[in-house]
Amino acid sequence: MRFHRWAAGVSGLAAVALLSTACSAADAAKDDGSYTIGVIVSQTGSGSQLGVGELQGAQLAVDRLNSRAGINGHPVRLVTADDQSNPAQAVLAARRMIGKVDAIVGPSLSGPCRAVIPLAASAQLVDYCLSPGVKPAADGWQWSASASTEDLAERLLEYWKSRGITRIGLISTTDASGVDGALSTKHAAGVVGVQVVSAASYGADAVSVTSQLQAVSSAQPQALVVWSTGAAAAVAFKGAREMGLHLPTATTDGNLTYNFLRRVKDYLPETLLIPATQDFWWEHSPRGPEARQLEQDYHDQFQARYGTQPDFGPGVAFDAVTLTAQALGEAQGDPHRAKQVLQNLRGVIGVVGTYSFSPQDHRGLTKDDIAIVRASRDSFTYVGR
Repeated sequence: MRFHRWAAGVSGLAAVALLSTACSAADAAKDDGSYTIGVIVSQTGSGSQLGVGELQGAQLAVDRLNSRAGINGHPVRLVTADDQSNPAQAVLAARRMIGKVDAIVGPSLSGPCRAVIPLAASAQLVDYCLSPGVKPAADGWQWSASASTEDLAERLLEYWKSRGITRIGLISTTDASGVDGALSTKHAAGVVGVQVVSAASYGADAVSVTSQLQAVSSAQPQALVVWSTGAAAAVAFKGAREMGLHLPTATTDGNLTYNFLRRVKDYLPETLLIPATQDFWWEHSPRGPEARQLEQDYHDQFQARYGTQPDFGPGVAFDAVTLTAQALGEAQGDPHRAKQVLQNLRGVIGVVGTYSFSPQDHRGLTKDDIAIVRASRDSFTYVGR
């Protein structure tokens, strides 16, 4: 099978009220034979630079499917919730959705994803997490979007090694995403044959990381990896600029958003590289005409609707919703059978990459779907693989 590829300050009470209204709508939608997908994303909080775009991508995917008579004649509906970038809020949203939706897409961040999976597994409901930082259990109920952290780190260090950069400094946050990124970078260094000569960590809510940057720079690295997202990464970039630390810098794909570029525009490193999936470099991809047409349609439709080009969030959600809806269609709406269908899809063309799942692999992408892009004040430019 192939497919072509809401606001700050909302209180928990308001989010619950919104979700309750949406779930009532989902109950009514069941009468028309529709497939209902719950979407839990970080529309507010630290992950909102991802979650807002993810919601846009999810809606674009559903509208595209429904413009083509849905899935085998069945409309696709979304029930949405804001987890406020908070695992407890994600659990609350998932509890309210279970029994009212056929599958869940989200949350946006790895911490909320890890909090939700026991509920999804108990309910035997597919949960397509939108963070690449989780590692789904074999034959389990959770999927993970985008390329693995390990593959992202390997592709980055391979690129630097090919250009003579072999001494790496690393600074990362102490949250789940930062810990995963640091471990993956150190592992990738051993695989690729480069050296992490210094490493330091800091809390995601830190307002200064000067001491950590001084410790990392004392080992004289040739380049710096900042594995943190959003405001936490901005703190590191600002600190490096104030110290006069002018190293080639790389960061996680969680910062592949235009909101992030606007946030750090006054202290953007001279060279900032990010490992990125196919949707960021599709015009340079060796994939064939079917993939190119999907990418063109996706980018044109997103631009027409939202007035900007898509970044990281929309692509992962677009693919996750489309894949999940198609699995529900093949399973004739049975949420339990949908898991079996989804984990047996092979060679499915999406905007983020080409997916081949298995019971042991609920990510479906490989290093072949990753290249390196350079971030400037307002764009991401392909520089190589």
